[in-house]
Amino acid sequence: MSLISRISSYLDTLKYSINPEKLRDSEYFLSTYLKLKKDYEELISIRRKIEFLGYQNPYFVIKGIKDAQDPYFRKRAMEKKICFDNIQHAIAAHRIAIGQLVDAMGFEKDGIIYTGHEAIKFTEEGGMGKFIFSPDGVYRLDIFKYLSFSGEYMKTLFSLSKEERENYRKIMEILGEKSKGKSSTKKRIPQEYGMMGPKDHLPFKKDYLYYKRDLYDETIDLGRSPIYDKHIRKVLSIAYAPFGVDAICEDIALFYLKKTYIERKIYGGPFPTIDPEPNEALLGKFYKTVLLKEKMMDTLREMNLKEKNSLVAAISYYLISEDYDKTLLYFSIEKNEFDSALIRIDNYGIVPKENKHLLENIVTSSEKKDITKKFLQELKGARG
Repeated sequence: MSLISRISSYLDTLKYSINPEKLRDSEYFLSTYLKLKKDYEELISIRRKIEFLGYQNPYFVIKGIKDAQDPYFRKRAMEKKICFDNIQHAIAAHRIAIGQLVDAMGFEKDGIIYTGHEAIKFTEEGGMGKFIFSPDGVYRLDIFKYLSFSGEYMKTLFSLSKEERENYRKIMEILGEKSKGKSSTKKRIPQEYGMMGPKDHLPFKKDYLYYKRDLYDETIDLGRSPIYDKHIRKVLSIAYAPFGVDAICEDIALFYLKKTYIERKIYGGPFPTIDPEPNEALLGKFYKTVLLKEKMMDTLREMNLKEKNSLVAAISYYLISEDYDKTLLYFSIEKNEFDSALIRIDNYGIVPKENKHLLENIVTSSEKKDITKKFLQELKGARG
């Protein structure tokens, strides 16, 4: 059996389905996570091997062959390319699924909640606790039904309805749209004087002033898509297509809000290879919310004050959306905890003036004289 046939047979074993409802059971959840992780590592191993064998660009390998136009060589090259693409899309599906599960995972023991990678470490060290879904996680486990774990993403795409395929196209455009304002201007020498031109025309240092008038500016586009990896973009777009464009935009916005810049940079979670910088075209109405959260976190850091990133994110969302109930729902936060956080933030003096009216029903004159304000006054006195 050829290598391509063996890989195809292995990919066929990955045509398993994951029941989102059963993921509420801790045993099913953990066994699913471990299986996905094991298969992901095997897929990475296969990719390394076929990359070494030239599967990534098989047409380049046959260019120097005399009979390169022979149908046999062309067919073999096409089979290698399809095999490599299937592996890439299978890896993308597994990365997304693992990221979703890690962000959803949580354990509670003795009043302490372990989430994400801390929850994984907790279980690996033999910790026993109550299994919960992470309150700070960003996940939509229903998309598992539309993830192509075997890499045959086109079959999943063709199984979608006309409306869902239209959603796929729109999501692909959103995830592939390059961010603005990331361009660079470089000085270029015309080709006839540059290194690509004849040597006798190459301007030496003494002739630089003569040729300087021929220099021209060239703008290089350094913009990147919100999701860098094209395979992940495709798989994500198909998985979210049945739920609509708004669903993925809201989930990505919550990811930017609930995760710090460092977390977004080193850990893509449910959105692997995501740009850690907020993208206005992608976030839309949530863009101002993310910017406000980043600004408030920076201000708190300068004041040597600490607040949970998720709390500041919830406050930022409320100040921009002006929707109190939806804020409590999106951020899985209790009313008393949220109100206390609003009072503290108001006492810190970092709430924008145009949003002050949203705190009138929550922050009363008596509440403003609580321990937080006394602490700030003592802090100012110590600095003065």
